[in-house]
Amino acid sequence: MSIQHNDLEDLLITTFSIDQFKSKVGKDENVVVVAFDVKDADPAKDLSQFIETGHDTIDVDASVGPDKDGNYKVYVELERNSKLFDAVDKILKDISRVDNTASSFRFLAYKQDTPMDWNKENFEKSVYSSSYDYTVATNPEAHKIAERMKFLNKY
Repeated sequence: MSIQHNDLEDLLITTFSIDQFKSKVGKDENVVVVAFDVKDADPAKDLSQFIETGHDTIDVDASVGPDKDGNYKVYVELERNSKLFDAVDKILKDISRVDNTASSFRFLAYKQDTPMDWNKENFEKSVYSSSYDYTVATNPEAHKIAERMKFLNKY
């Protein structure tokens, strides 16, 4: 089954998350999980297949059951690298084609509770697109080592 123009109209929640879920298939420092909320099970499966066929993803999966709000999640695992913003942006543009009510997206990133407008500036402020930056930010030991290296490099 393939999705046509506007098939998912009003079924997608336009606030999504980046880096708030653990990767199923890889290490979190190498893989970013982007999660979308969809209002029903079948459209979530359709969106999952749609993203999987048209994008360079590591894995795409729809949740089997609804969350506390009755929505189904579509988890998209992408490689953490310098092309991450463009990869997510391309997915969002494609989603806008199957739900033209989804035009302005907002996102929540790692350890954030307030959604931000989707744009490159906000993305770069709040998402770690390099494995090194992710590790330093999320691993206290790595953070200490990085701070020590900065200090030593001044000499």
